[in-house]
Amino acid sequence: MRLSQDFFFRITLIYFFVVLFSISISGAKADIETNNDARKFLSKYCITLVNEIEKSYQKQLDAIENNKMIEFSKVSKYIYGVSDLYDNLDCSIYIDK
Repeated sequence: MRLSQDFFFRITLIYFFVVLFSISISGAKADIETNNDARKFLSKYCITLVNEIEKSYQKQLDAIENNKMIEFSKVSKYIYGVSDLYDNLDCSIYIDK
């Protein structure tokens, strides 16, 4: 059972990033030529990560209310993965305060 949960988590995370990158580059030429362009992109990317965490957190609350602990656990792992990415990018320096 544990193996299938890890597999589901990894597939979900990969799917999220594929969708995120396809949205980011669709219909536009994604040439980042300056430091300012890079900061703008990373700021937008980091905000997208935070929004995804917020949506997932709401799913966790719904799962607890409905006593669906397996779903809660899956969403927790997903949030952990997105949060880890956020932390590895050190997004706190890119988001305007």
